[in-house]
Amino acid sequence: MLTLNINWFQPFDGVTYSCGAIYLSVNNLLREKRYKKENVVFVGLMSGQSEAKTSQINHYLCPLVTELNQLYSGVAIPTNECPSGTLVHAAILLVACDISAARNTCGFTLHASTNACHICNCQFSHHLDGKGMAHSSFIFSDWIFNTDKKNKSNAERWRQAGSNAERARLEKENGVCWSELH
Repeated sequence: MLTLNINWFQPFDGVTYSCGAIYLSVNNLLREKRYKKENVVFVGLMSGQSEAKTSQINHYLCPLVTELNQLYSGVAIPTNECPSGTLVHAAILLVACDISAARNTCGFTLHASTNACHICNCQFSHHLDGKGMAHSSFIFSDWIFNTDKKNKSNAERWRQAGSNAERARLEKENGVCWSELH
């Protein structure tokens, strides 16, 4: 079982420039061994002026997802005990990032959107001054919880959209866009 980690950092002092490291950790290892550098699988490095959006992260996730799909089915990997190869299966157990990176990686809109909650369909309005979202004055009992099936369906609709304007509308309406993790 694997944990997908994406962590952004500033490599240079005094310069606005971000790098995002994508790496996997193997949850089957003991906790004290799991995060040792020899046991962490470095997947890629994203660079740019700021943290990447979902559409940009997808370019990095696509080859990873292809390999993870193969690992899910099983891949024969040679070991010292079994030089001819032993069948190894793997799957992502969880995505561990800060909130904005996790939402971008998984295809959900950020906290500042009108649909800031990936769990329900609650639509928030803007403050009267137009600055920021009003995350109050809502009735919890009116919320309808999203399902994995509905989120994936909305993400697929976003992916199939014919224009950026339609994608923006769907993203605002549903709080979801396509992620390679779907």
